[in-house]
Amino acid sequence: MSLKEFLEYPILSIHTYTLHMYQVIAVAVVICVSYIVEKISKRIFYSKSSRIDKGTKYALHQILYYGIIIVTFLIIMRILGVNISPILVGSSAVLVGIGLGLQNLFLDFISGVIILLDKSVRVGDVLDMNGVMGRVEQISMRTTKILTTDRKTIVFPNSYLTKDKLSNYSSNEYPNAFYIEVGVDYSTDIKTAENLLVEAARENPDISKEREPYIRLNDFADSSLNLRLYFFSDDPFHISQTKSEIRKSILEKFRANNIIIPYPTYDIHSK
Repeated sequence: MSLKEFLEYPILSIHTYTLHMYQVIAVAVVICVSYIVEKISKRIFYSKSSRIDKGTKYALHQILYYGIIIVTFLIIMRILGVNISPILVGSSAVLVGIGLGLQNLFLDFISGVIILLDKSVRVGDVLDMNGVMGRVEQISMRTTKILTTDRKTIVFPNSYLTKDKLSNYSSNEYPNAFYIEVGVDYSTDIKTAENLLVEAARENPDISKEREPYIRLNDFADSSLNLRLYFFSDDPFHISQTKSEIRKSILEKFRANNIIIPYPTYDIHSK
């Protein structure tokens, strides 16, 4: 058997369609080339010498990845001699019905494209979504994986990130502001309490040194003067632990200086 006969050898024949050996080989070559291109692009995007940030690298690679899949599919269909235009036209009514039933799924896909293109949310960003704080671990075309501060992985539909309100702590150029509120007795010397609060924040190694902590008298409550300690941090993902350490320090300093954190008190009047 000559090479020409080998390449034109019919592997499968259905009615008027015949699949030849050269088509199978061509498909295998296209898949291999696509795989190699994807791996090389991934290595280029994630190379240490690149100045692009991690989130942008991931977004660009994901767009290229899905682009390679689409182009590879179209090339394979052309090699196999399959014309997909009649299939799309003939199934348009079915696609409309499916689209109505799966509109939320399509919305998630569109939202995924938007997120990857506008880079409002990127891998590595720390988000706060309705009280759930976590770090973005993966953004796919339909869902986004978030690792919460208590080490739980939550999968959000991408439409959730584009429709609902969220706080992106990683989008700020400066350290993020956080606060701890504590109540002190009305007989407390405010200046002493303020100095102790600021001191507790300054002593914490996870607090940013670029901006000084400060105090605000937030409220005249029923049983206490509510002071709010504002401080800044570059590590929002671990802010819960940072706040815990500062609270412990505040408690120790208040006890050492006889500053009372009062319990709520109520007056009961009887006739």
